[in-house]
Amino acid sequence: MASLRILLVDKAGPFRDALARALSSGGHEVRVADSVSKAANDFAAEFVVYGEGSSEATVEGGSTQIALRRPVNMEELRRVLRDS
Repeated sequence: MASLRILLVDKAGPFRDALARALSSGGHEVRVADSVSKAANDFAAEFVVYGEGSSEATVEGGSTQIALRRPVNMEELRRVLRDS
């Protein structure tokens, strides 16, 4: 799978950090944020992954948005990223 630019929007904590590390170890460029902000829009993410309880907002550039449910099935997330 080609490297993707992924914005992970979730409250700070060990779950978000572990998910960011897992996505980064797959060769993706990952930025984390508590909420979508101008800085996040400047990142030009191809995918915006929302954690449970995060409020969704439109990200400039038409990014594909994926809402996560816990527990996260990493194989399913990788399949969605690959097939989108």
